[in-house]
Amino acid sequence: MDIEKLNSSEATIEPYSIKLDFFEGPLNLLLHLIQQQEMDITEISISAITDQYLEYIELMELLDLDLASEFIVMAATLLQLKSQSILPTTQPDTGENRQFKDRQELVKHLLEYKQFKEAGQALDRYADQNSLTYTRPEIEGVSDWREYEISATLFDLISAFQTVTIRPNFGADDDYYEEIQEDPITVEMQMDFVQRLLTDNKQIRFSELFSEFGSKTEKIATFLAILELVRLQQIMAIQSDHFTEIYLQRKVA
Repeated sequence: MDIEKLNSSEATIEPYSIKLDFFEGPLNLLLHLIQQQEMDITEISISAITDQYLEYIELMELLDLDLASEFIVMAATLLQLKSQSILPTTQPDTGENRQFKDRQELVKHLLEYKQFKEAGQALDRYADQNSLTYTRPEIEGVSDWREYEISATLFDLISAFQTVTIRPNFGADDDYYEEIQEDPITVEMQMDFVQRLLTDNKQIRFSELFSEFGSKTEKIATFLAILELVRLQQIMAIQSDHFTEIYLQRKVA
């Protein structure tokens, strides 16, 4: 993840505090990273997962998201475990300042969390299938939509944002656009924009939405607008399966 390309923007966005209490916590981020890299939980590399976790934390801080303290505690825990794995110490470690005392305990909690989360998702699908009938979305080119939908998590959205924002040709043209752009961009403006789009369209692709904008500032403001609309339960971010295309649609009353 190339954070520096995002951080290079000189344009600013008017402050807007996005509360993340609505979204899931640090264990869900770890599980997301493990599944994204197709790792076996019992075989995870503490060093690799720590580096990836810190990159996500850095991006969330860059986006000025209101990180819960639990994310920072987990970051400190992972750094301690990584240090221990690289430089084993002969001194006893009581584990008083960490969330998990060792790799085995972390793996145990991740396995328990994964089991709990999958059980919850199964119950949600069962409830959906008994209350609603889903049809294929009216979007050209979608052929693998399943009979039920799953909600995209905060970290699914961040991964999708990374994909549409950090691209190989994300460079000179964008910097030029930033220089000539004069009007301030606000999250509230982009919230209105997304809501208007969803008034005229049943669903919109996350990736296609961001193709509308030429600057990093607009992309960041739009991403924050999506997070806030999801948090306020005004829109839904859904997928047909994990790590597939994300679609946005209005929240069904």
